[in-house]
Amino acid sequence: MSMISLVYISVTPRHMSDDDLTAILEVSRRNNPKRGITGMLLYKDRFFIQALEGERESVYNLYEKIHDDPRHINAVKI
Repeated sequence: MSMISLVYISVTPRHMSDDDLTAILEVSRRNNPKRGITGMLLYKDRFFIQALEGERESVYNLYEKIHDDPRHINAVKI
């Protein structure tokens, strides 16, 4: 097993409402445990920073989905 941590930052094209953020949280709480992924998501003034932890392949697969999500602009791994 190869556990990793991946941190990225991104910008949203528009302000995220509390309802938008709650929807993201609900989906993450449902899907991430199935993938063996844990982490943290911070949002402030259209900026996200997220830490993802888990098996290398699962984390990179999720990051690719996030990177391609239109709610994120210029997602950059740190």
